[in-house]
Formats: sequence, structure tokens, C-alpha cells
Amino acid sequence: MKILQINTAAGRGVAGGVPDSIQEMGRTLGHEMLMAVGRGNSAGGRTTLADAFSTGVHWAATRLCDRHGLHSRAATRRLIAKAETFAPDVIHLHNIHGYYLHYPTLFDWLRGSGCPVVWTLHDCWPLTGHCAFFRNCERWRSGCHKCPLLRTYPASLLADRSKSNHKLKRNTFAKLQRCTIVPVSDWLDKVAGQSLLGHYPRRVIRNGIDLGTFRPCAPKPPSDSPLALGVASHWDERKGLKDFRALRHMLPAHWRMRLIGLDSRQRRRLSPDIEGLGRINSAAELARHYSEATVFVNPTQAEGDPLTKMEALACGTPVVTYDSGGAAEGLTPETGTAVGKDCVDALARETERCATGHYSAKACRELAEKRFDMRRNLSGYFDLYAELHADKR
Repeated sequence: MKILQINTAAGRGVAGGVPDSIQEMGRTLGHEMLMAVGRGNSAGGRTTLADAFSTGVHWAATRLCDRHGLHSRAATRRLIAKAETFAPDVIHLHNIHGYYLHYPTLFDWLRGSGCPVVWTLHDCWPLTGHCAFFRNCERWRSGCHKCPLLRTYPASLLADRSKSNHKLKRNTFAKLQRCTIVPVSDWLDKVAGQSLLGHYPRRVIRNGIDLGTFRPCAPKPPSDSPLALGVASHWDERKGLKDFRALRHMLPAHWRMRLIGLDSRQRRRLSPDIEGLGRINSAAELARHYSEATVFVNPTQAEGDPLTKMEALACGTPVVTYDSGGAAEGLTPETGTAVGKDCVDALARETERCATGHYSAKACRELAEKRFDMRRNLSGYFDLYAELHADKR
């Protein structure tokens, strides 16, 4: 079977590294795999679509005119030409946002190709008129307008086209003959069912991690020096950086706090009683940090199903999170807890409980093995591909 994947980029942290994992698994299973990415190198069966100039023009049009996904026509035509040469049996969409695609052109071609489409929802951008994750907003259900998150990715500094963007997406995305939507969490599944994509069949396939790499590999700290850990590929308001600052003041002095993934400016502004580290690309090194932590704290405002949560649990570390999006899915009384959004005092109380032995490292690992095994979860895609390919014939 020939499988074409389309995504913004490749690598860990990009849609959870799922496309790369599917690419590798597919080749192992004997499939012919091609991944088209907006940027990055063309190694490993990948083809790069956009150049720096077209990406820059697309970025500027987004910033000034709120026209994300409505530029990069040339890059999209290159994608279509490569796809027609490759002649895929299944086309798998991941993130089609990211300054590299003209989605009306792509979907015009998809409709005419007759090729079955799998579309993984890693976030909410296809469902809204602007944002990738909405917070305290219901406009996406019937028609976006006056977007309250205009300055969030993909940020617009001047225009608000959320109303016309939402209408265009509804008209563009709704007409595929054969399309299966794959949300990565139960929360995203529920949202998708109430959205402009609600008429398509859906199948939840959770992201997964390499349980051989993410495993308990370092001792926990002593009870008189517990460690609260936060990890993000990019820290911003949605990830809860300001809440970590508040949490630091609420936790007793003997608690340590470590944040991973900060940029240089954020590290300079960090309180001296918080250990700030930059982005860590080594999975083995990340596993050591997770394993050393008493608790993984995740004050996210909106997320599908955080990869960092999976990694922490696999390393035997309980999770304390806000009850937002799919962040709390799967947690049990022995593996973590969720508190109300923005309730930093409740976050602090539950964080402190982790130092009392209330949670079980063994239960955390067992939950990860049951729920987040990469190979078992991603094999669901190949079952779906086979079903769609059989229907096509």
C-alpha cells in the first residue's frame, strides 16, 4: 500500500512525532511511504514543500490580514504534483496549518482524486476561524466572530477574519467523499463531533510514546527535597508559565522546581528559586528528568492529550494538571489528579500531596503501558488504512 502523509514539519514535538513514527512503522510493515512537510530536510522518505520566501510571505499575510492557510499556492501545487506521481492509496493529513499550504487548493484536488483521506486532529485549528486551541469560547460551534484569541497562534495583529475563515473552512472541508477524522483524545472527539467536521466518521487513536526510552531510570528525590517538574516545547500563557511562578510562592521552601523548554529571555526573567533549562532534544535525557521528579505539574489551559503527560507517567511520575481539554484523560487516583482551571491553590495542594506517597510510581508505569504504548496505538492507523484501501477496491 502507498501512504502519503502531509504535515507542517517532522521530528519530536511536531504533532507528537506521530508522522515520523508512522513513517518508520509503515516501512517496517512493507508499505511505500512518503511524507510531505512544509519545512525541514528531505531525508527519510520526506519531501519539503515550501521555501523560506514563501513561508515568510504566508507569515506576513497571517500577521497582517488573518489569512492563515490562504497563501503558499506554489508549494501546494508542488505537493499535488508529487502526490499525483506517487499515486497514493491513502492520504493522511496531520497539521495543514503552519505557513506552508493553501488549503482550498489542496481540498479541491482531494475531492477530485477520489483517494480516501485520514485526518488526524492534533489540535482545533481545522474547527475554528482562527485559533489552534480555544479557551472559554463557544463560537466555533456555529460560526466564529470577534475572535478573543486573535493574538494567539496563528497570530493576527490587525485584521479579524475569523467569521469568513470559519465559513470558508466549513465550505472547503465538508465536501470530501471519503474522509475519516481521527481525534487523538476523547475530548477532541467530542469537540469534533459538534463542529463543522461532525458529519464525518471518527475514530479515536491516541498518540503514543517509546516505552523503552521513557521508563524509570533515576531515583526519586528524598521527601525533604521534593521536585516539581514542568516541561514544554514552547512556554506561553496557554502552557501555564505564569501559574508556575504563582505555584513557586505557594509551595513550601524545601520544594524545588524545574522548568524545561524555556527560551533565553524566559530563563533570564525566571525567579532564582526556579531552575530553568532550555529545550532538551534527547529523549533519554528527558526521561532522566521525568524520573527524578516527585511530580509532573501541567497547568495547561487547553490541550488535546499532552505528550509530556504520557512521558512523565511512563517514567513513574504522577501528574497534577488542570482539568482542561484532554489533559486529565486516563488519570486514576493512584497516578494523578486534575483540578479546576486557574485554581493555583488547588494545584499547590495536590502537588504537595505527591511528596506524601499518595501516588504510586508502579501504577503510573502500568497506566502508561496500558494506554500509551506507541506501537500498539499507532497500529490502529494501519488497520484504518487497510479498511479504507479495501473499500476503495
